[in-house]
Amino acid sequence: MSYPFLPGGIRLPEVSAGNRSTQVASKSHFTGHITFGEGHGRGVGLESNLEKKVALILRYAPTTADLVEQQAFDWYDADGEYYTHYVDLVCRLRDGRRIGYAVRPIHRVSAGYEDELARVKHQSLSQGVFDDFRLFTERDVCPVALHNATHLHSVRIAEPDADKAAAEVIGMMRGVETIGALRDRIGMEGTGLRAVVRHIGSGHLQLLRQEKISETSQVIRVMALH
Repeated sequence: MSYPFLPGGIRLPEVSAGNRSTQVASKSHFTGHITFGEGHGRGVGLESNLEKKVALILRYAPTTADLVEQQAFDWYDADGEYYTHYVDLVCRLRDGRRIGYAVRPIHRVSAGYEDELARVKHQSLSQGVFDDFRLFTERDVCPVALHNATHLHSVRIAEPDADKAAAEVIGMMRGVETIGALRDRIGMEGTGLRAVVRHIGSGHLQLLRQEKISETSQVIRVMALH
């Protein structure tokens, strides 16, 4: 997939909002970097393939407003000694709530780690830092959600003409439509299809049922277009 260069050249994404820098290379595990957000976006550092999957799923969930990584939280153990726990991912929801996520493969979730997470959860919630704190393992990765999030991320770059045409077509929607039918009304083939999918990512359209995004998927309009 290719896109025309935007006027004025290329602008690099904003730097990560994390409280510590993630590794840029490792001989033993995956490291990476992903850009989220409209326009040039903001970078998010990743230190495992599982973190990449979880970041995609969380960022493109309809309830998510923003996602940042590696947020520091100081917690204390049973003896009152303080430590710093870096929360892998923090999701800010559209309703204002903040959810912290520890991301770890299930085989690395020891009793000691669970005790640490329990203390981090209790203390962070009681201090009002988070509204909830959760452990996310590979068992929690939904294949459908991951497929759709990857699809939404792949088409995130705006295509102004197609997006404007899609907004006009979507603005006239009454009831349920398929993605393919909306694409046909826009009349730009693959470019129009990407524009429809972007409106799912922006929250203006919503899938009628949980399924992998395809031309036959049914959608409804749930957010007014400006």
